[in-house]
Amino acid sequence: MGEKKRKLEQNPPEDVAVVEPEGKKAKREGKKEKKEKKRKEQDVTETMNGVEEAVEERSKKDKKEKKEKKEKKDKEEKKEKKEKKEKKEKKEKKLKTANENVEEESTKETNGAEPEREANQEPEAMDIDGDAAVTEKSGKEKKKKDKKAKKEKKQKDKEQSNPESDQQQETEAPAKQKAARFIVFVGNLPYSANAESLKAHFEKIQPISVRVATQQDKPTKCRGFGFVEFDNYDRMKTCLKLYHHSSFDDGKYPPRRINVELTAGGGGKSEHRKAKIEYKNQKLAEERKRQATDTKKEKPQKSEGDDSRADPFAGIHPSRRMRMA
Repeated sequence: MGEKKRKLEQNPPEDVAVVEPEGKKAKREGKKEKKEKKRKEQDVTETMNGVEEAVEERSKKDKKEKKEKKEKKDKEEKKEKKEKKEKKEKKEKKLKTANENVEEESTKETNGAEPEREANQEPEAMDIDGDAAVTEKSGKEKKKKDKKAKKEKKQKDKEQSNPESDQQQETEAPAKQKAARFIVFVGNLPYSANAESLKAHFEKIQPISVRVATQQDKPTKCRGFGFVEFDNYDRMKTCLKLYHHSSFDDGKYPPRRINVELTAGGGGKSEHRKAKIEYKNQKLAEERKRQATDTKKEKPQKSEGDDSRADPFAGIHPSRRMRMA
């Protein structure tokens, strides 16, 4: 037995010599696999961290955008609230002024009704022994006046309780103010006229807006008339004086005399509007006739004055002209 052990130690078998390197390789491979797993896990964790950071950045951006939107909405709401408050305050002021005016009128009416009652009471005291019919009539008149006074008070109370009626009156008042527009009708325009050429013709008076009526089939072709609007009455008046029968030349058609007349804003073909325009233009024609007659009278006077200037001895007796020479 001892000899066998010695031989084995000196010459180990082939199987044992093979097992030892295979175990080392397995250990090395196990270590490599562990390292690769760790690397993969690290890569996965890094990618996950990057994704989380991107998600956090997006969420932050979304939050900022939401905050900005909320702030804008809050600002807009605040502005709207302020505007509404200002409008309400203005309306309340107007309502107060209207109510004060109504109260003043009512006090005036009541003060006027009291002397009438006293005047009616005096003849009743004088005619106590007279006919009873007169007293009955006076009593009926008193009752009627009392009823009228009560009705007026009720109407005032309704107006105070219902501000809608006052608001309607307020809306009607600015509507009347807005209705004051200074528009002029321009006729006898060529077919080539447009807004630009018409505005250039009236450039010195500085019109607000210029409109040219065009055909439906051919929007570039003028129908022969247009409208010019000004910001005040004086400019409209100068336009009617200076530009009536003025020569309009746009370079495309030969120059022609245009007509400048009054018109009413709003449009339409109602009889009321037509009558209004006719009445205005009749007055304008009368004024133009007067101006024409005045200019005719002034011309001969100027010519006489020119003759006197030409003759240095005008107004001197002929016998004294020799001495003056």
